This record gives sequence, C-alpha cells and structure tokens, in this order.
Amino acid sequence: MLRRTKSKWFARGRPRDPAAIASAVAFTSWRLALESIKRMRAARFSIDADARYFAFLREFLIFLIQVADRLVAPRCDLATRTEFLTALCHRLGELLGENQTELLGGDAVAVRRAFIDLVNERAEDYATFGFDENGPDFAFARYCAHQLLDEADEADRAWLVEQIVSIEVPAALDTLRPLVENLVASAPGSAIA
Repeated sequence: MLRRTKSKWFARGRPRDPAAIASAVAFTSWRLALESIKRMRAARFSIDADARYFAFLREFLIFLIQVADRLVAPRCDLATRTEFLTALCHRLGELLGENQTELLGGDAVAVRRAFIDLVNERAEDYATFGFDENGPDFAFARYCAHQLLDEADEADRAWLVEQIVSIEVPAALDTLRPLVENLVASAPGSAIA
C-alpha cells in the first residue's frame, strides 16, 4: 500500500473541477500500478523492464480507471463523469507514453492514443461486471487478471490470476477508494459531490 497519497486538497474551500480531481487520481493510479509491479516481482513473477512491463502497466491502469469511474459515478451527472473520465484517461495515457518511449523508444503520442483506444475497448467488457459498496465483483477483478495472462511467462500463468484477484486488486482498492472519496468530499463546490 502506498504510504503517502494526496487525499485532501491543501487550499480548502475552493471548488475543484473534474479535471483537477482526475489529475490527482491519475497520479495515485500510476503509483499504484508501479507498486503492483514491485509486489509481483517480489512474489517472483517475471516482469522485466521491456514491452511486457508496459503491457502490465496498461492493463492495470485500465482496471484502475474502471474502478475510479465506478467510484465517481454515483456522485455526479453524466457530463461531469465523462469530463472526469476523459481527463483521467488522457493523463494516464500521457504518463504511459512518456515512460514507455523513454525506455523503449517510439512515439509518445501514438502510445497515448493506443492506450485510450484500449481503454474504450475494455470499458465495454468492464461495464458488464458488478461493482458495489464492497468494490468490484470477482468477475471484474478476474477480467483484469485474464488480460494480463497473454503477456505473462508460461511459468507465471498458473498463479497470476490468484495474485491479481487476491492481492493486487484489494491493495489498489484500499488506496483508491478513500482517495476518491476524500478528494471529492474535500472539494466543496465541485461538480463531483
């Protein structure tokens, strides 16, 4: 679990727009995905700093976007939710593009566009899974894990789903849920309330 995350606004009383909230959620989501990779490596999963590393990041970030969207959805109207989700996806796409091209080369804009396309594709599937006050249902978490199977080493496949569902998803949710709730609650006048 992340030790320090921004979960409250320093300048209290100022209204926050959905893009500002999305920016804070994106920063923490990025850190959560990196922490997940660290735990996976500590558990002896093979995730080298190569294309598979970024494939893992992509899929886990998409999962976190879906979770954040479900946490925000009951607190706002469709236009506000769309603005939040768009800003979140674009910021995470930028982070992914910058980091991937720095390590592997390529075009950061193309990486961002491909990421956003994949977010949209996966959103259709995630929309079919349940999410309640306890968080994502088993199928929601399992879907994330199954997207990662294609990129995993053969030796890692037997335990990957269990690791994601039992360890990575709860750890991420333990940080992301209070973050979203606190940022929204501490931003009076926000369109998300």
